Amino acid sequence: GSHLQLALIYMQSFSGILGLVGRNRQPALVRSLVANVSALQCALGSVVLRRTAVTTFLRAQRSALNPATVSSNSVSTATLSSSAMHSHVLRGLQLSEQVVHKAAKAPTLCLRTGWRHASHPTRATPEGFSAYITSATSGPGVASGSTGPVPQTSTHASSTFGAQATPGTSGSTLAASEPSEPRAETASVSVLPPVQTPAAAAPPPVSFRRYSQHIKGDYNLLQQLSQPPEAYAEGPAILDSIVKVYTVHSKPNHFLPWQNHPKRESTGTGFVIHDRLILTNAHVVADSTYVLVKRHGSGTKYRADVQAVGHDCDLAILSVEDPGFWSSPTDMLPLELGEVPALQQDVVVVGYPTGGDNTSVTSGVVSRVEVAQYVHAASHLMAIQIDAAINPGNSGGPALQGSQVVGVAFQNLPHAENIGYIIPTPVVRHFLSEVSKFGHYPGYCSLGVMCQNLENPHLRRALGMSQGMTGVLVNSIQATSRAAQVIQKGDVLLEFAGVPIANDGTVHLRHRERIYFSYLITLKASGSAAPLKLLRRGKVMEAEVQLHPNELLVPVHMYDRLPSYFIYAGVVFVPLSQPYLHEYGEDWVNSCPRRLYDKAMHGQIQHPGQQVVVLSQVLVDDANTGYQQFQNLQVLRVNGVEVLNLEHLKKLVLGAAAGSSEGEQTGIGSAIPLREDIVRFELEDDRLMVVDRASAEAAAHRIAERYRVPALLSPDIA
Repeated sequence: GSHLQLALIYMQSFSGILGLVGRNRQPALVRSLVANVSALQCALGSVVLRRTAVTTFLRAQRSALNPATVSSNSVSTATLSSSAMHSHVLRGLQLSEQVVHKAAKAPTLCLRTGWRHASHPTRATPEGFSAYITSATSGPGVASGSTGPVPQTSTHASSTFGAQATPGTSGSTLAASEPSEPRAETASVSVLPPVQTPAAAAPPPVSFRRYSQHIKGDYNLLQQLSQPPEAYAEGPAILDSIVKVYTVHSKPNHFLPWQNHPKRESTGTGFVIHDRLILTNAHVVADSTYVLVKRHGSGTKYRADVQAVGHDCDLAILSVEDPGFWSSPTDMLPLELGEVPALQQDVVVVGYPTGGDNTSVTSGVVSRVEVAQYVHAASHLMAIQIDAAINPGNSGGPALQGSQVVGVAFQNLPHAENIGYIIPTPVVRHFLSEVSKFGHYPGYCSLGVMCQNLENPHLRRALGMSQGMTGVLVNSIQATSRAAQVIQKGDVLLEFAGVPIANDGTVHLRHRERIYFSYLITLKASGSAAPLKLLRRGKVMEAEVQLHPNELLVPVHMYDRLPSYFIYAGVVFVPLSQPYLHEYGEDWVNSCPRRLYDKAMHGQIQHPGQQVVVLSQVLVDDANTGYQQFQNLQVLRVNGVEVLNLEHLKKLVLGAAAGSSEGEQTGIGSAIPLREDIVRFELEDDRLMVVDRASAEAAAHRIAERYRVPALLSPDIA
């Protein structure tokens, strides 16, 4: 379609030029053509070009290559002395015009500039020039909220080949990835910009790669989850509905955010949850680049697509387009979800653990039901502990009572005998309900409050609590939370959704069983309302709060998302995240910078979209000499303006020195007057950095080429 036609245009136009440059040693021609492309883009404001504009551009280039019309400012007559080269170039441009005219169904063509290293799998070219095709889509990835570090307490039950545990994920053997097979809406051609750019021009935009682009999110397909299936599997047909999942992962490198770690492979388990939909664990397909599934008793693997992922609840939905997968040798029916099993009831866990290729069945009993930490995303949700063996490869497999699924196997406790955990069906139903409603999983709801137990009678009396009154004390509340409009610091939360909260923070679950009250909040639908009963300064109050997933100052996980970064004068800026700290190794809690750790663990978000922007490292160059020792320092202000997030920092750096008009000049930076020709950075520890704009712009191409950086800013902030 339009992608192939666009590829033909530029391959035919430039492949001959770039190939002949190497033989004729005439790089001036390439620089001139690329400069003309960049100039055309700047003139049109980097907007989408119509076919007519592209045709006009190609004709102008063909005319410019005529020796009679060549000027000394573009390509010299000597450069075109080779008649073979001249005719080859003209022929390429003529063919390009013909392709454009034939592309009647491709009315828009995106023309953008960007950097690309010559090692990219396109045609190798002299001086690192290359043209390549990317996709341009939009929309952020799924974000979820949770707090706290990931302790080394339990591990995922997924099998990984040729890989050790991923740092900072509590023994998880999965690696992250740059998503494959992007959903391209319009094609984008990126051509290496010229060596020098005008001082006043904005940086060239980079073609946008959507986060989580390997997650299909077919709304029409996922909407069927709102209705029950027509029939369920029973008896021997249950094994036919359980599949083995093969995944290739590739984890982003957060120290070098324009690169990926080497790919790794893992296996897991899944089962049919609805017509042509498979349920598995999120960590089985997290950061996947390629997913295959295989039926029980079959020797054929089929390509699978990830339709939805909920990393905080460690669940994912897959689909398989090939109809042969669902019907041969027998039809696959979904498994029915049951209720939360009682203590001491027997359960059977079915999956494909390591050590063999066939289905494995283990049995055990339910030991406890409580709010536990989900290792994959460090979230705290309802979980069931069982004493059945859950080994690597079991992840995503069903825990059965009879013919009903009562949980999904997902992690175990290391250094312990037969202690495993399954995700209970209330969490599974909540995930499926949210996916069917939104077409993706928005995350679990949270009040955004930190609470203290009130088991001390003297503290309860001092707060004005009467005899028999129970609840928890609100110590802090997230400023961006909807609950901040209703709840105040120092309130006593007595009831949530009509359920009394005990002094130890628990609520009634069932006969002689209690569970922490956050269980009630996390199972609420996103956007729903819940009644509250509060005690404020001795007076009982009733209120209603809207529940939504809360944003965190420092994200706990970044699965299925490309890291954000911005490079200016060789200085690499990134937003702080826990995966960034995980790059320090398995013992990242002790080996990472202590100040960054404290910000990640205890920082509170104050404004929507706020991030902790960190000067990660300096790619040494003449433009930043003397700053090479700066690393892992928070950027506080740019040109006197407090930095909100990475995108805000980019705008401040590339804009004029507007600090005097946007805010009061405070801090160590106030000693240097604002000027148009410099950018002033104020860092923590009262560090000061000044960068000359002209030097930074002149060094951009040099730094990108020297350090093999394909783009000087990430697509999400381009």
